[in-house]
Amino acid sequence: MKASWYFCSLILFALPVLAATPKGLTEAQCIALKNARVNAAAIGLPTRGAQIVTVAMAGQPGNQHCKLEGQIKPVDLKAPDINFQLYLPLSWNGKALQLGGSGFDGAVKDADTARLAPAATPGALKQGYATFGSDAGHQGGVSDAAFTLNDEAWKNFAGEQIKKTHDVAVTLIRQAYGSKPSRMYFQGNSQGGHEALAAIQRYPQDYDGAIAIHPVYNVVELHMAGIRIGQAVYNTPGAWISPAKAAFIANAVSGACDKLDGLSDGVVANTRACEATFKPERLRCEGKKDVDNCLTAPQLALVQMLSQPVPLGVTLPTGDHFAPWPILQGADASAVVSVFGSGADKPRPAARNIIISFPYMMGDQAVRYEVMRSPDYDSLNFDPAAHAARLNELASQIDDNNADIRAFVQHGGKLLLMHGTADMAVPPGNTVAYYEKLKAQFGEKALHQFARFYLAPGFTHSSGTFRASWDSLGALDKWVDHGIDPGQQVMTDTNKATAGREMPLCEYPQFPEYKGQGDTKSASSFVCTNK
Repeated sequence: MKASWYFCSLILFALPVLAATPKGLTEAQCIALKNARVNAAAIGLPTRGAQIVTVAMAGQPGNQHCKLEGQIKPVDLKAPDINFQLYLPLSWNGKALQLGGSGFDGAVKDADTARLAPAATPGALKQGYATFGSDAGHQGGVSDAAFTLNDEAWKNFAGEQIKKTHDVAVTLIRQAYGSKPSRMYFQGNSQGGHEALAAIQRYPQDYDGAIAIHPVYNVVELHMAGIRIGQAVYNTPGAWISPAKAAFIANAVSGACDKLDGLSDGVVANTRACEATFKPERLRCEGKKDVDNCLTAPQLALVQMLSQPVPLGVTLPTGDHFAPWPILQGADASAVVSVFGSGADKPRPAARNIIISFPYMMGDQAVRYEVMRSPDYDSLNFDPAAHAARLNELASQIDDNNADIRAFVQHGGKLLLMHGTADMAVPPGNTVAYYEKLKAQFGEKALHQFARFYLAPGFTHSSGTFRASWDSLGALDKWVDHGIDPGQQVMTDTNKATAGREMPLCEYPQFPEYKGQGDTKSASSFVCTNK
């Protein structure tokens, strides 16, 4: 009954809507926007309004655009501004793209074009999109959570900045072109992927489509998993795994699993077969000998902990375990090193560098600033169970794991999800879990009418043996505006040594298998299968 109701609703709401006639913008009109101001009444959440700081023409001759930088003023005079950027093409296609950030945000990140866009695809601005993004309401590094000591800055980061930035951008777009966007999309990777899901869950009427790549929708759970990793690495004598041993693990898995998808190309695509085939015990050192081509008992125990659901030591709204890390499913050496860090010494509480485990570094920031509110606290001694109430309070404020997105669906919204199978920053199983929640909420048939989920083999959080690029914006826009089913997609490798090779981006739970003949660099030589 529920699935059929949604299916009928989707037919009604999925009818293509003609975009507004594209509008133009002159250089003089661009510069005149320096006097623009957005009153607080135009913004759907409390602020003191927004102002433009700088306006300038940017880009190359023949491909110029109007670039605005501004500030959204907080209610709390002690809170930082939300810095934003808005890019306005001189020839506007009537649509807009809001872009998310990364980590703890803290800076406007590339607000001019879609994430992971192929080099051969014209950028979003060149296609005529107005694009915009913000620093989420604080200034600092992506691994610095000190801003959370201010309540308004925390609320902005936890999701309010999405709405505030959106409303300011729409108001300015209307001032520039005389009309609001006919289509509004959100795209982001990592924390930006989380922000994409937050956008459609919290503000469903504002968006016609969203692209969530590697979404960190359950931030508190991820950070608690990071704390458990840090404690396992640094509190257990001999557990730390060196970069040399990380490379050994990656090479051992690749050697055993690379051909399981029909082609030896450095990419482990058939991860399920790899999981069944590769046994971590084969990595064990014989006797007490400790060399670079084997793992000691404490090191093997650490790998086994990571390759299974990781216990959090506390029950959160999303559960008491976090998704397994794909350490034995094709992650490359650099991705493995990022989890263990490049040094064995216990880090100082204030340490934030490549030496320490990245998941632990982010969890450490969250514990010290969000939970304990003490910059000098040693998170290696943190007991999650003793702070369950505070952790659940934080999760209720920042996590966006609600699968009931019917308001977005009824608005006609479409959702594209993507995750790399070798992501060692945010495990792919985390997005699998959210997609399965969506399937349970809507039913598979109805879900397929408005959401698609793709797994990218060999892709980590930003690199990997297959560094994926993908025209997700093009796929989303065709689906939303023209009703063209995205179906199987194609991703293109951007690694220097293998640049240009293609592979299908298959819908979950399928993976690309080589047909046994044909150009190994062409997507047409592969078939998506779930065998």
